[in-house]
Amino acid sequence: MSETPGPAAQRPEITQAPATATVIGLFAGAFSALLGVGGGLLMVPAMVYLLRVRQHRAHGTSLAVILPAAVAGVYRYQQAGHVEWPLVIPLAAGGVLGALIGANAANALGAPVLKRLFGLFVVVTGVLMIVVPPGFTRHTALVSDGAGLGLIALVGLVAGAVSGLLGVGGGIVMVPAIAFLLGRDQHVAQGVSLAVIVPVSISGAWIHYRKGNVIPSLALWLSVGAVIGATVVGHAVQRVSSESLRVLFGVFLIAMGVSMVARRGRR
Repeated sequence: MSETPGPAAQRPEITQAPATATVIGLFAGAFSALLGVGGGLLMVPAMVYLLRVRQHRAHGTSLAVILPAAVAGVYRYQQAGHVEWPLVIPLAAGGVLGALIGANAANALGAPVLKRLFGLFVVVTGVLMIVVPPGFTRHTALVSDGAGLGLIALVGLVAGAVSGLLGVGGGIVMVPAIAFLLGRDQHVAQGVSLAVIVPVSISGAWIHYRKGNVIPSLALWLSVGAVIGATVVGHAVQRVSSESLRVLFGVFLIAMGVSMVARRGRR
């Protein structure tokens, strides 16, 4: 009678899947450029449920792929004049520190806890993007140009902490914050978010790499697809209206968040 393998032997991680990884990266890069987020919203659950990658390693690998995807996306937004660089520096400064804090805290939490936090936060953010009127943000911005650097850096700190903790680029915090608190157009909010995601993802990915949570072979193929998707969609999204982008952003986050909360955690 053959010996029954344990759970780990029955479901090993699939780390050598070039075609699947490239397709996952393609969709993640497209959503990254379309919504101004890092792409981890798709990559993390896709790696967990399609490639059976363990939760912490999915988070770390996602952050490594977010970097090239964000660079490709921000290039397209810059070409259209939708990156406000004076906002990038204070947001990035707070974001890098927050990413270090979040990445160090990630291993202290169990995978089910991470997924619940991930899903609940995304749902709340999506609802806000839909229910708050577009014109409201421009008339109630808490800071003006050249002022409120502390508040801007705080937004980056929180976004970076979310990035390092949950394996996403932090755009789920930055895009709404830039639009609501700083009163910027949706295209600008997404362009700035992608620019900030670049240094934030570097710091978060480095911590995860040192902890052994990055799978280089998988990250390579994910990156190939992500750069292609971000480049193509980053060009097309500049023709979409800001109001449509806001609604799309909200609907996508709610759907993704509900999906993550509804599924049982898997280690």
